[in-house]
Amino acid sequence: MQSSFTECGHHCGGHLQPELIIVEFLDSDNNPVPEGTPGEVTITTIGITGMPLLRFKTGDICDRVSGRCECGRNTIRLKPIIGRKGQMIKYKGTTLYPPALNDILDNMPSIKNYIIEVYTNNIGTDDIRVRIGGSDNSEEFIKSVKDSFRSKVRVAPEIVVEAEEKIAKDIFPPMSRKPIKFVDLRDKKQ
Repeated sequence: MQSSFTECGHHCGGHLQPELIIVEFLDSDNNPVPEGTPGEVTITTIGITGMPLLRFKTGDICDRVSGRCECGRNTIRLKPIIGRKGQMIKYKGTTLYPPALNDILDNMPSIKNYIIEVYTNNIGTDDIRVRIGGSDNSEEFIKSVKDSFRSKVRVAPEIVVEAEEKIAKDIFPPMSRKPIKFVDLRDKKQ
């Protein structure tokens, strides 16, 4: 599937190569979503004889653009991936993905390090706690962080300020080669 979407020099999304795959954008009930509504990218490969993929769900949530591109192609184009279906957070009536939360925190110069924790609260719904490393735990700092969340994603998670060293230690646990900034603690039993 890697070569099935290629971006042209106009950077308006990844062009579908219709001779390689058929792509669908589906909701959680496997129904197609209209353009402008993000859905799970689902593919069917064409011309593969050994192990064809039939309506293979990638887990990626994104939208598409149709219509003529400035480069002259008429195929649909894949917009940037919003997130992974398994990481979707339903929080206070809003659907969120970790990259949106990371973008908010990464663009706040006063925040040096953080960890986002998603957990199941006592009534069985998703809840979000953002642990920020630093020494400023004033009400106005916490309010400014919450206001940033409200302005960009319409909801504000719980904010906890902890020692920067403790957060740094949790971000880089032993035996991990990558920083861990998102921790999913939700109950997955259903």
